Amino acid sequence: MIYDLTEEQKEEILKLFKKNPDLMFITRKVFNDETIDGRSKQGRAVRKFLAEQDKKAKTTLVPKAEQIHLTKEQKEFLMTDNIEVGMNALEIARLTFKDRDVQPLSMKHRIIVDFLKTYRPEIVDDNEIVTKEKWTPPKSINRAIVKINNFCGTTLEELNLQTKQKKLVEQLILYFKSPRFNHFINQYVTLADRDLFESEFVRAVWDKPDLTNDELNLYVTVCANYVRQKHIQQRIDKLNALLDDQDNERDITMRLTEIIKATSEELNQCEKRIESLTKDLNGSRTARLKAKGEENGSIFALVEAFQEREERDRMIMMAELQNKLIEEEADRLESMDDYKARVLGISKKELL
Repeated sequence: MIYDLTEEQKEEILKLFKKNPDLMFITRKVFNDETIDGRSKQGRAVRKFLAEQDKKAKTTLVPKAEQIHLTKEQKEFLMTDNIEVGMNALEIARLTFKDRDVQPLSMKHRIIVDFLKTYRPEIVDDNEIVTKEKWTPPKSINRAIVKINNFCGTTLEELNLQTKQKKLVEQLILYFKSPRFNHFINQYVTLADRDLFESEFVRAVWDKPDLTNDELNLYVTVCANYVRQKHIQQRIDKLNALLDDQDNERDITMRLTEIIKATSEELNQCEKRIESLTKDLNGSRTARLKAKGEENGSIFALVEAFQEREERDRMIMMAELQNKLIEEEADRLESMDDYKARVLGISKKELL
């Protein structure tokens, strides 16, 4: 439905158009509402009116990026020996398109990564596979269970979850919605970094349903340090490889040795942070649970006993129902004279 403009609004639209032909600017000024834009019913009414006046409003829509397709020559180049294991996908993209200005995560970079993943998987380093998609938390119990099983080596099944296990999975889903967790995981542009961060997070918190917000934030920090640790180790590996190639260059060798030493110290500090944070988390949580247990020990014991009793009663009820069905079937067979006669190998006529 098109919004009906008043005569006063139409006059104001024409005046504003002379100052600034931007559709969103005009719409918000005319209707005195900073939340609407050209896609709203008011914006469509403004656009329609200006079109009737042979005036074209400008929009703030960002034009879609031009699709890029590899040529036959580029595909052939990517399949040659010019592209070998150890090469960087971004550098390969710059060679393929003969463009030194190709940027990380650009369309050209991503199309090269996709091609190599499909036809030259041995070339692509998992640490280079990038993504622009936003990470979103799982909404269903089943999806959360898949992550737990993949990262923790468990064999949980949704249909066979015990009451306690179900609560653990539901709490993990809530942990995934933590603003700090989402901020950190969406900062990582490679799938490898995201997987490492997410896997360490799941392994650390999925069986701890009682974490405070502060403890949860500290676990996020620990997981971020695991990713940092990986990157520092990769730098050390590359520096050592460079050092091996510098047999006779004394100055370069000494400089590389100093850099490797400094980087190794950085790695050591990162590992100490992880150890310290983990120790503090385990200690503070243990102390808190102990204090809480002393205060409410009898209540927790009763709740746990009730849950276990509830689980046992459910299993007993299922067994009783199954036994009842078997008993009813046995009674039915017992009443079938003809069936009993056939089992004995005699017919009704022979009995009579």
